[in-house]
Amino acid sequence: MLKDHWPTRESIGRNRFLKPFAKYLGDPCLWRLTRRSVPRGVALGLFVGLIIPILHTVIAALLAVPARANVAVSAGFTLLINPLTIPPIYYAAYRIGSWELHHDRQLVDPVAAERVSGELGRMLFWIHEASAPIAVGVLTLAVSAAAIGYFSSAVGWRWWRGSKWRERRYRRRGVPPPQES
Repeated sequence: MLKDHWPTRESIGRNRFLKPFAKYLGDPCLWRLTRRSVPRGVALGLFVGLIIPILHTVIAALLAVPARANVAVSAGFTLLINPLTIPPIYYAAYRIGSWELHHDRQLVDPVAAERVSGELGRMLFWIHEASAPIAVGVLTLAVSAAAIGYFSSAVGWRWWRGSKWRERRYRRRGVPPPQES
């Protein structure tokens, strides 16, 4: 089970890299799977994973402390964004950002690109032209993914807990639960 691999307060205190943060990471609320900490962790992990492409796992884990989110869940959900998913995500971000900024023209204006000489100059010009739509698109995708992740995990948590309570109620009554088809 996943809980067997969960870090404990003792293992954090023994880790030489995490020892300076043990005071903050030792809070048991940051490691419990609760109805509030799990959706926060999911949203934070998805948001940071999309916004920050490098070291996003560490940053999400550190940001989970002040957000009172589950540290392991927030770090784990950043792993959905990986080197295989980044190119399509950034292409989608460019398309979304272009639509939001009403950039209906070509990616690079050929007349303006002619004025820029050299391969490095053309590449820097292309980056300059595409940076605003990509930034707006990534921000839109990150906020959307965080909101969808938060609400779907909150609903999923509520459904899971409800099924556990129903099961418990039937056991107390001594009645077998109805079979779902």
